[in-house]
Amino acid sequence: MRYVYFTKSLQSLDVPALITFLKDCGLDGADMAVRPEFPVTPANARDKLPDAAEQLRDHGLTLSIVSTPTTLADPASPESVAIFEACAKAGVPAVKIGYFRYNGKYDADLASARQKLAGFAKLAERTGVRVAYHTHSGTYIGNNAAGLRLLLQDADAHHVNAYLDTGHLAVNGGPIREEFDIARQWLGLVAIKDMMWQKGARGWESHVAPAGEGIVKWTEVAQAIKAAQYDGVISLHGEYETKTLDERKVWAKKELALLKRLLK
Repeated sequence: MRYVYFTKSLQSLDVPALITFLKDCGLDGADMAVRPEFPVTPANARDKLPDAAEQLRDHGLTLSIVSTPTTLADPASPESVAIFEACAKAGVPAVKIGYFRYNGKYDADLASARQKLAGFAKLAERTGVRVAYHTHSGTYIGNNAAGLRLLLQDADAHHVNAYLDTGHLAVNGGPIREEFDIARQWLGLVAIKDMMWQKGARGWESHVAPAGEGIVKWTEVAQAIKAAQYDGVISLHGEYETKTLDERKVWAKKELALLKRLLK
């Protein structure tokens, strides 16, 4: 198993500072957000991403996946092509693309999403960089494993992977072992996230919490991962608020210890 950290919450860190964070936490590498206003962006990825990957490798760390803007859903866009080509040059094996939205007509929206995914699959085949599609709760196509299977059912798992998210599946899916089993054929990455329900002015809403602090049943997650015989990248998403970087390190270490204990 390789444990990496999603850099969305580390936007202010340059690559050397990111390396220090990862090493201090005992992590294996990064799930790098390549987004506007981050150190590596879609516009500069061709130049900056290979250098970032080399710096990580020089310190014994991996750049296991790039996470693009959540709106990156057109395989023909210059940004999509640039990111996949940059990942190929940098030796990054997978790209988390954006989300296909449910706009009120499921059959039509699914057909459109499948067509776009086929375009990404061709880009993946050309570059040798796998597509990862993430299960995100809300009005998205593929927001749980059953919906994701409808999206991926004709996709070649060599080029297109399911990126299962423990927190979003707890909010929007079925029993976690069933979720993993449904998507097992395409399973390529696992996102670690916990959730809490909070009641506010708009009713009950879910919010990200550190692993072990929310509603996710972590013993069942471990059982699901083992039953699926999964032994790949696990990305700690860390999308909760912390007051300082040192506090974030503390929580990252706690999450990593929890996972290693459960998955030993």
